[in-house]
Amino acid sequence: NNPITIADPGPGIPADIRDRVFEPFFTTKSRGGGLGLAIARRTIELHGGTIVLDCPTTGGTVMTVVLPRVTATEGSLTAAAQ
Repeated sequence: NNPITIADPGPGIPADIRDRVFEPFFTTKSRGGGLGLAIARRTIELHGGTIVLDCPTTGGTVMTVVLPRVTATEGSLTAAAQ
């Protein structure tokens, strides 16, 4: 498995809402439906992966996505041996 890391150097996500950012319809914006991270998490989990949120004390936000490695076998995808 190879992690994919997405980093945003902005102010980060306030501690009091970090537990909610993956909830459907949760948003802090005046425009937007609050579905982006909920859909991303669900899609990643359906593919056997994980998405983790980290907010370093120095600021910013880091999302790490890990998906299982797959190989093409006889026209279908199967999890590769670790």
